[in-house]
Order: sequence, then structure tokens, then C-alpha cells
Amino acid sequence: MRLLTTAFAGLLLTGILSSSETYARQGEHGSDVYALASSPQWLTTKVYIEGEPEKDVKANYPGVVGISMWDPQRNRYEFFHTDTGLSKYADGGGGYFLVTGDKQTHILVPDIGPTKTVVRRLEKLDKSEFTYSREVPRDMVASNPLVRIYVVHAPYAGPLKTAMSN
Repeated sequence: MRLLTTAFAGLLLTGILSSSETYARQGEHGSDVYALASSPQWLTTKVYIEGEPEKDVKANYPGVVGISMWDPQRNRYEFFHTDTGLSKYADGGGGYFLVTGDKQTHILVPDIGPTKTVVRRLEKLDKSEFTYSREVPRDMVASNPLVRIYVVHAPYAGPLKTAMSN
């Protein structure tokens, strides 16, 4: 028993005295979740398919196009139509979000609607651009093969004013 106690004490002391840098991966300085708060509204400016960044296909993916609002203090989001400013909340367009610790994944958890979670890869997030990508059926037709789409947003400064429901 004394040998076991000595071994545990030695391991504990080694852990305390050794540098944690050799064991822990340092965080990346890429995406900043608080950059979402730098604009009260974000507008989808472009949607493109992986490998075809010059071709804007927003018309084929209307479900991902709109104005969005993000509240990093409460981890809440809500989406709005670009033509009317009306909320998409009742159709699953609002709820909670989080950005993973490695700042590479953006997860949406809608309050209501058929979708439980949406996992998106963060491509860029700063005060001037918010871009994510995810795999969806081509043209959002369930029987089509999956493609990776990139959805680009910029701060919105247009006439529509939106307010979060919750």
C-alpha cells in the first residue's frame, strides 16, 4: 500500500512540475465568436459549391439565405427573410448556437422545427466576414448527391431592421 501511495505522489508531483505546454495543444487564433456581435445583422452575400467559388448559387439554396442575428452573450441566434425582414423562427430559424473550443465548428440547436442540430464548419469569422460550410444535397433536393456549400455573410447595413424573438 505504501508503494502505491508513493507512486501516486510521484505522478502527482511530476504532473505539477512538468510544463503543460508539452501535453496541451495551444488554441488557434482564428475565429472569434464575439465577432458575430460586431454587427447587429449579417446578410448572406454568396453561396458557392466547393471547387466553384466563382459561381454564386444562392438561388438554389434559399433555405440558407437571409439576414441573421447572433447574441454571443446568450448563445442565441435567429434568421430572417431578406425581402420582408420577417423571422424564420417558427420554421426552426432560431435557437441556441455554440462554437467549439478549437473554433472550427459552429453548431446550431433550433428551439423548434424538424431539425435537431446543424453542424457547420467555420471557414472565416471576423468583423467583416462570417463564412461557414456544410454538406447538403445538391440544390437541397434530398435524392441528389451531397455537396459542400460555402455560405458567405457580411455585416448588413440595409433598411430592414430585425429584432430577436427570444
